[in-house]
This record gives sequence, structure tokens and C-alpha cells, in this order.
Amino acid sequence: MMNEMIESFKIDFVGIGAAKAGTTWLGHMLEGHPEVSMSVPKEVYFFNDMRFYGSKASMNFAKGISWYKKHFRHATNKILKGEITPGYSIDAIAAERIKAHNPDIKILYCLRNPVDRIESHYNFVKSFLGEETRPMDQVIMEERELIEMSMYFKNISTYLDHFAEDQICIVWFEDIASQPAIVLDKVYSFLGVDHHYRPVSMHEKSNPGRRSRFPGLQQFISGCKKVFIWAGLSGLIRKVKMAGLGDFMTKFNSRPIKKESLTPELRQYIIEQVRDDVNKLAQWAKKDLKHWLT
Repeated sequence: MMNEMIESFKIDFVGIGAAKAGTTWLGHMLEGHPEVSMSVPKEVYFFNDMRFYGSKASMNFAKGISWYKKHFRHATNKILKGEITPGYSIDAIAAERIKAHNPDIKILYCLRNPVDRIESHYNFVKSFLGEETRPMDQVIMEERELIEMSMYFKNISTYLDHFAEDQICIVWFEDIASQPAIVLDKVYSFLGVDHHYRPVSMHEKSNPGRRSRFPGLQQFISGCKKVFIWAGLSGLIRKVKMAGLGDFMTKFNSRPIKKESLTPELRQYIIEQVRDDVNKLAQWAKKDLKHWLT
């Protein structure tokens, strides 16, 4: 399998997470670039086996590179190809498989205040996906992946065991909101494409917290996507999405939610869990992250 992956189809970049840290916005900014082609859908769950909160364990790797390639049928050989799957950041085997797939691949990693990320992650799974009934404090104690996905330096260290530091680009969630043009200049330059390009949707918020009106409809749409991809029609899905029909369906099938907030005690618990990791990340990235621990 490893030799097959090295000798055949390859992607040029991969986003490894983190969930609810700006990956949807980043995916939109990349697929809008004329020199970049994103997978359909954005999250393929190919390289990982481990599940993360709000997802199922992935065994897609066993389906082989031909299955993976179907998600890029719409791509040409003249542009960069890539995908973003948040689960890759916490699964060590994903890093190994990505290295075997393309040793020269470029890696994008979106990071957000760990406490805010966890709160947003829970609300997304509970309200939009409709897959959570437990109270927030119980979930945080029982679903260790919520904490693990916020242990950013630990996850980066796993990738640094396989890749050079200059192959990894960090995207800070706070910068997406405050200076998106600078973020895009950084990301596009890192990938080696025209860094002057600016998508018209650069200032739009992606994937805001919403509640699904008809969960069955969302599942039906996801099922149709899988059938089209299996049939080699990823290009058709992309055309529908680029025409704005995907956003229309998302808005039609959702409504704003009343988000639950972490209690001060739960916030402090999370901070203590990630404190050492945040301090190591701040030292490695040479960035002041004290506000993450307040």
C-alpha cells in the first residue's frame, strides 16, 4: 500500500485541523483560488483511523488510493490539490501515512484558543449535527479527543517527527477575523501560488453555529455526495457548490442556535489540562498566548 501511494496519485497539501478553528473558512479560500483544487468534500478522512468528537472512526485508508483519487476527479495536473480533515491532527498514524503519500507535502494547521474551540465544538455537535444529548461537563470529561484536539504543540510535535518545520504553516483563528488578507498572503505564499489573489468571500464567516432544521435532509445530501463521488462525479458536486446551491441548502436547512457556554469552573479545568502544552506552543511559535490561559 505504501509503495502504491508513493508511485501514483499525490496531493500537494493537507490541512490537519483543528476542528472549529477556521478550517471551513480556509477551505473556501483555497477552493476559490484559480491555482488550487480542493477535494470534494473538504474532509475526506482518508489517512486517519482514530475518531474524534463528532465523527466516526475512519477506515477509508483500506479502500486504497484509487478511492481517494475519486475525490479529486475534477482537478487538473496544472494546479495544486489538497484537502482538510481535522481528525488528522490527533491520529499519529495519519502523520505516517501522509509522509508515505508525499514526503514533500505542505501542511496547514489552524489553531484557536483551546477553551473557545472546545465550547464551539460541543455546540456544533449538539445543535447542528444533533448527535449530542449529554451536558457539556459530562462530554468534556468523557470525550478525551476534545482535549486532545486542543493539545496543539503535542500534535505538532508528532508531525515534526516526520516533516521539516518549514513544511508546516500555522493559521491563527484570531488573525482570520482581524486580518484575513494577511492570513491569505501567508497561506498562498506558503503554497507557492499567486499570493495577491483575494476571494470575494474573504470577510464572510464560514460555518457559524447553527441548528439543523431537518437532520434527515442533511444526511440525504451527504449520501448523494458519496454516490456522485463513487461514480467519479466530484466535478459536478464542485460546480453545484461554486454556483452557490450548497450555501443555499445549508442556510435553508439550518437556523441560528442559542449556544451553551462553559461554566467558569469548566473553563478553568480545561485551562489546567492544556496549560503546559500552550506554554510549549508559545515558545515554539514565538507568540504570546497568555490570554489563552486567562
